[in-house]
Amino acid sequence: MSKKILLIEDEADQILLAQVRLKAHGFEVSCAVDGEEALRKVRDERPDLVLADLMVPGINGFDVCSRLKQAPETRTIPVVLLTGHSFWDFEERCKAVGADAWFRRPHESAQLLSTIQTLLQRTEQEVPHG
Repeated sequence: MSKKILLIEDEADQILLAQVRLKAHGFEVSCAVDGEEALRKVRDERPDLVLADLMVPGINGFDVCSRLKQAPETRTIPVVLLTGHSFWDFEERCKAVGADAWFRRPHESAQLLSTIQTLLQRTEQEVPHG
């Protein structure tokens, strides 16, 4: 079964680019264009991983990550944060909200895909089998 990734992104070109790349590697991709929609989709769809741009309308990527990591039912879902902005404290803020990985744009898509696959494998190993 393919793994489901929730992409949180509000720029159409970035959505299309990410969807093409992720689907080409066998992932099922769901999209949210703002933080509220993202939190709703996480609850309803239970993605295997969340890939979130920081600068989206409403609840930003940092806050989405923080909320997911604080909730018992979603804390184990890996969250990867992305930004094209030059936050001087980007890495520290990502760690503070519990992000599993983070990338500044532009990034190497091969490195991002490798990180996604590693996080999904790690999550599979942590899930107790019945």
